[in-house]
Amino acid sequence: MTRIISGFLLLLAAAASAVCAQNATAPASTLRADYPANRAGVFIQGSSWTELAGSAPFKTKAAHGIAASFSYGLAPAKVVAEYQGDHAAAAVGSGQPVICICHIISLPGQPVIVRLHPKKDSRELNGGKMIVYPVVGGGKMADADKSDLIPVETSQPAPRVWLVRPQSTLEPGEYALMLGTQNLNIFPFTVAGLPADSGAGK
Repeated sequence: MTRIISGFLLLLAAAASAVCAQNATAPASTLRADYPANRAGVFIQGSSWTELAGSAPFKTKAAHGIAASFSYGLAPAKVVAEYQGDHAAAAVGSGQPVICICHIISLPGQPVIVRLHPKKDSRELNGGKMIVYPVVGGGKMADADKSDLIPVETSQPAPRVWLVRPQSTLEPGEYALMLGTQNLNIFPFTVAGLPADSGAGK
C-alpha cells in the first residue's frame, strides 16, 4: 500500500511540474471558438459539440515506487491506471480538436491532455511517462518521444468557461482531458483517422 501511495504522489508531482513548465513558456493564447452557451459539462468540438463523460479507473498498479522515492524523483515510478473499453464513447476526426469546459464553477487544477495506450478491452494511462525532461538550452518541456503529456493552449473567453486545444495535430489514437492532477478521473475521447470538421478558429 505504501508503494502505491508513493507512486501516486510522484505521478501527481511529475504531471504538475510538466504543466507548470509548459505554461511558463507558453505565449498568450489566441484560441477562440463558439461554445455551448447554455450547457454545463465538458464538450469536444467535431461536426458538433459532443459531451465527454467522466471515467474513473477500474484498476491501478504501481512498480518501483520505493526506488523512486529514494532517488528524489530521478527514477520515475511507473503508475498505471486502467480504464474499461478499448475506445472512448466520443470520437472526433484528426486535427486539433477544441475542448470546452463549460460553466463549471472552478477547476481543481490546470487542464491537460494525455495520451492513453489501448490494451485488450481497456486503455492505460502511464504515469511513468507524465514527466518533464530537460532539453538543450536549460529549459524544460514535455518531450513528445518520452512523455504522454500533449502540449496545449488554453483560453478563458468567459467566466467559468475554458477552452483547451492541442498545440499540434493529434494522431489517431486514444486521448483524455484531465482537470488537474489531483485524481485519475479523466474525460476520454478517440481521434479517428478522418479529418476533423470542427470549424474552430483561432
